[in-house]
Amino acid sequence: MITKPKLSFWQIWNMNVGFFGIQFSFGLQQSAVNPIFEFLGAHHDELPLLNLAGPVTGLLIQPIIGAISDKTWSPKYGRRKPFFLIGAILASLCLLAFPFSPELWFAVGLLWILDAANNTAMEPYRAFVGDKLPDNQLTFGYQMQSLFVGAGITIANFSLFLFQGWFSDSGGNETLHAIPTWVYYSFFLGAIASIGTVLWSVMKTPEIPPSEEELKEIEKFNEGKPHPFIQVLSALFIVLSAPLLLGLGFAYLFPYLFVNFNLLVVIMLGIAFMWLYFLYRLIKKNPENDTFRKFGDLLMPLLEAAEAIADMPKFMWKLSGVYFFQWYALFIYWQFISPMLKHSISGNSDSDALAQVGLMNGTYNFVTMIVALALVPLASKFGSKKVYVLSLFLSALSMLSLPFIQHQYLLLIPMILLGIGWAAMMGIPYAMVSKVIPATRRGVYMGIVNMMIVIPMLIETVSFGPIVKYALNDSPINAIVFAGVFFAISGVLALRLKEPKDSEKGIEVPPIAGH
Repeated sequence: MITKPKLSFWQIWNMNVGFFGIQFSFGLQQSAVNPIFEFLGAHHDELPLLNLAGPVTGLLIQPIIGAISDKTWSPKYGRRKPFFLIGAILASLCLLAFPFSPELWFAVGLLWILDAANNTAMEPYRAFVGDKLPDNQLTFGYQMQSLFVGAGITIANFSLFLFQGWFSDSGGNETLHAIPTWVYYSFFLGAIASIGTVLWSVMKTPEIPPSEEELKEIEKFNEGKPHPFIQVLSALFIVLSAPLLLGLGFAYLFPYLFVNFNLLVVIMLGIAFMWLYFLYRLIKKNPENDTFRKFGDLLMPLLEAAEAIADMPKFMWKLSGVYFFQWYALFIYWQFISPMLKHSISGNSDSDALAQVGLMNGTYNFVTMIVALALVPLASKFGSKKVYVLSLFLSALSMLSLPFIQHQYLLLIPMILLGIGWAAMMGIPYAMVSKVIPATRRGVYMGIVNMMIVIPMLIETVSFGPIVKYALNDSPINAIVFAGVFFAISGVLALRLKEPKDSEKGIEVPPIAGH
């Protein structure tokens, strides 16, 4: 077993800088993409389904990339860094193209590519931090990552708010259903940040090479298997082909499904899970068959993820229940905050609502940036679980109060509570999980943590449109209240978590002056 050296403040800082660019991109997705869909003609009850890209790409991409990166090593490029560098390049290209979207379908298609790119970068980066740090620096490392989450999304959102004032058409000539020119500049800034900051971390932070024993294991595992790029494409093709073909076949037989697209998506997802289970059983029952063995090599990342789920620590099973309500609620907030503002504040136009969302989301992420590292000594003194539980209840209070505040700047008070909650959500659970998973499967388990995030989002995309339309009186205000209730439920469930112990005593905060 490799003994990991303790890193200085600035080494941990440099390691996490790339998260700024990745999260700048996510910040634009959270705040600007849904208003852009509305600029291009979407109705607010269509927004959940239009956001299907995030959960589906997260569900497929991250476990596959995580499993492959666990079994990859290049003396020149490393283990994790090639993946988040490729993801950052693709994300930058998508951000450059996004504001030029001429039609809704074009913007939705770009969102799929952007989400796939961000997910390619995200999971290896989470594992990268766990690879580098000893147990007693994990909380500090992931909270530093949380700081850059807050910083990236803060600048993304404040750019939307500020650029409207600086670059909008003061003559009021902006077309109602067209993307305002000032939005372009936020996306251009995001493209530069995405690739620039990731390159900084890649150049400044070397990866820890595997031990001789682990290297032999990696070489043996990869013997006779196709290139990782081929594995990714093959796994995606095999997984998606049957659900898409059979789903479209059902829709051809029952044309109503093309009208009720939510039901068609649910059917395709059901087919996908049955298809994956069938493939898994087929490969496992025929280990000596050459054809099935080669087929299994192509699907190895998914098989590795399936076996890791079977061996998953009890702590992660409990966390999955918390995550269901937490991330369902967050996805509602990101989708419905702009429509809510148009209803709760009289006279708000689409452009005004987008700028206000930028100010609000920028505020909560600025708070995240400020308090992220301050939570480390609190977690050390009172326990990570208690800090996490409190963060969820503060987020619930934030959601429940938003619809009843009608002043532009008073709306920032609930954002302070959400910022504290977001700081804990983006760091503390990862640090706790990292202490209960084996180091040799860190990549795949971080991918599974992401599955615990995207499955609630996936369920939200296909279920919440009808819920808001028929059960919540088609009201964005009621949707935000619903999110508050779900945050409160997640806080109650988090009380059931049993906090894992550090293998080394105490949570260490490195001095700033170190090297």
